[in-house]
Amino acid sequence: MFFRVAIVCCWVVCASVVPNPSLRPVFGVQVRPQTGSNMFTFVAFLDNGRELTYRKILNTDDFVRIASGHWPSIYNPTRENLLEKNRIACGMFNDSIHLKLIPYCFATDSLWKIRFSEYPFNNGSGKGWAGDYSKPSARQALYLKENYKVDNVDHNYFLDTNFWKIMRDIQDTAWIAHYKSLK
Repeated sequence: MFFRVAIVCCWVVCASVVPNPSLRPVFGVQVRPQTGSNMFTFVAFLDNGRELTYRKILNTDDFVRIASGHWPSIYNPTRENLLEKNRIACGMFNDSIHLKLIPYCFATDSLWKIRFSEYPFNNGSGKGWAGDYSKPSARQALYLKENYKVDNVDHNYFLDTNFWKIMRDIQDTAWIAHYKSLK
């Protein structure tokens, strides 16, 4: 009798345990001025299938090191070169003078242009692509919402596949011309 009760209890406990889904890394970027004259913030999360957890804010160099697989990280456990895989103009440059790897990311030079019509800081040069001075026009905002799931560039991140998509798109001259035409 005791043996049967123990087996039933064991079965109930084992049957109620739900396996933890595998964690999947998710990267993102928010185009919003930050302290220190940064125009955007990179972020990394782990997606457990229910929610995004383990948020980590990254500067550009750390993002490149992790996403290129040069740094070991829970956000890129296989150390795959996600930048190359997603065709992003970022990576590690082998400096033959200083004999070290230096992160670079040409794609980030244009991120601010999604949101601003002119570079917003003093002594800044360059024209942005946004329809208004400090935000996208209504048509551009709708385009970002429909194509990248970003309701508001002030508050939302370009996340996961939409992150990689916007990073690719801002390097494409045809995409830039289309985005500018939405003013």
